[in-house]
Amino acid sequence: MFRAIVIAAALVALAAPALSQSDTIRFGGWNITNLHHESGVPLRDGAKARDDIDFDNLRQFAEGLNLDIVALQEIGSPAALTRVFPESDYYLVMATDYVPGAENDPPEKRDIYNAFAIRKSVLPTMPAVRTLDALHILHLEVQGGAASDRPVRSGLILPLTVAGQPVEILNVHLKSSCNSSSLDPVFDARQDGTINNRYDCRTLVAQTAILENWIEQRQELGIKVIILGDFNRQLNRTGTPDHLWQMLEDGGPNSLQLTKAPTEPNTVCWPAPHTGFFPDSIDFITFDGSLATAVDVAKIKKVGIPFADDPRYAGKDNEKLSDHCPTVGELKLN
Repeated sequence: MFRAIVIAAALVALAAPALSQSDTIRFGGWNITNLHHESGVPLRDGAKARDDIDFDNLRQFAEGLNLDIVALQEIGSPAALTRVFPESDYYLVMATDYVPGAENDPPEKRDIYNAFAIRKSVLPTMPAVRTLDALHILHLEVQGGAASDRPVRSGLILPLTVAGQPVEILNVHLKSSCNSSSLDPVFDARQDGTINNRYDCRTLVAQTAILENWIEQRQELGIKVIILGDFNRQLNRTGTPDHLWQMLEDGGPNSLQLTKAPTEPNTVCWPAPHTGFFPDSIDFITFDGSLATAVDVAKIKKVGIPFADDPRYAGKDNEKLSDHCPTVGELKLN
């Protein structure tokens, strides 16, 4: 069964499926933070282990979101995905950088992947999702005097036909640890001198250039795009316009304009004093401005996980659910 899930992710769409008869569907992106399939066992070193209550809470929250298309990040395996999104209701697709059985490796060797959960009642057949391998580049760095090279996450593309036009939804999880540092130029350290993150920032620049190429390629082919997920970048922060957003939103080709949301500060996802709270979002939905009638930017919102006052999720234990919250919107089909 899981082999079928992975194989489906490798297929390239010859004709994108039309959506169901509904006028509007709900879609969103959500980083579920080191989602493993085993209760009481963390996915990776330093991650939080989840028990059955945590999985129940995640599943109930996901059900309440009522999303038809969910772009997911930090998924450890198809088995982990099924603990939140039941296969009876959703097509589940993992990116092809996931290798079946990798979740059974020692924790220090396990990794995280992008995935889609697509409600079966919205699409009559399994969609031909494909992996954008170009984003799966090697991140090279030196840690503690030792060289390290490991791949970052690929993208995952869901092709659709909306109102007779081809649309592709790209699920991204870009390089972390450079959420506000300069990308032009890249400095040896953050301005406060606390972290040497030049390696992270260079990898993020490389991924951004690839992402820009993909967007422009789709534009030249007449395919509209929606990009969502974890950009690992504070695109809305005040001050100098963000370098990553400037690279993507440069007006080309053919006067292409991109829109991003949410634009307001993060006030609903794990408010202080939870550890890791940031007022500047790094999770976004961006889209081709010509889709403005199909995607109402004002309806794109971050949805808080409703357990902020539960003592079992105090401080850093919020990661037992996720230290990210879903970003959701609506897509009009006609």
